[in-house]
Amino acid sequence: MTDYDHAATGKIYSLVIDITDLEQRVKEMQDVALDTSWLDELDVIDRLGYEARSKRTVEKITNEILNNVESDISEDFGEYMVSDVAQTALKEHLDHIRLPLAEFIKEKISGNPGFDFHTESPETLVAFGEAKYSGVQNAHGRALKQINEFIVDQKDIQELPDLRKFVTEGAIQNAAAGTKAYSAAFSITSDDIGVIMDNALNSVHMKTLLSYDAIYLIGVKISA
Repeated sequence: MTDYDHAATGKIYSLVIDITDLEQRVKEMQDVALDTSWLDELDVIDRLGYEARSKRTVEKITNEILNNVESDISEDFGEYMVSDVAQTALKEHLDHIRLPLAEFIKEKISGNPGFDFHTESPETLVAFGEAKYSGVQNAHGRALKQINEFIVDQKDIQELPDLRKFVTEGAIQNAAAGTKAYSAAFSITSDDIGVIMDNALNSVHMKTLLSYDAIYLIGVKISA
């Protein structure tokens, strides 16, 4: 981060994922949506509660979104896909722990009014993630802007009681003390990927995020 703010001490990670087989990606997303193993480690009360919360959202995702993917990707599917791809990338390339998607553990069915996805980094940081999709323009500005708005509204703090059941004690205590990270995941429509990622890095919405411990910028390009 010192390249952008001499007083900053954190790190910026920039990743781009190119989806070349959309049909395979949808199959993998269906497998994730139907996988309930994340409930196994919970006590009986939490398991019952989260199972009931997630059931209708899983049905909505599989029946209304994933099963209706055509050549024109809807915004609902696009944002769900960007969230899923971002979590997968952070897990596979940066050794993050992947948490259940926010829509599975919150009371609101789909379109949750807070961060879209969460991971825990090897440095025991909770990374709060926001995903944005557009089929006609690059979505990095919207994702970063939304993160800043959620921070002002303390959405991240509001989520801590639920998140503590899925992250380590060190990570939840770090988050409570303000030591945390943010992930901006966004679709890329341009073929000049390097320029788009540079634009994200230099966005006006990045400035306020440089006081945190890590920022993850995850671009998702669909070449399928």
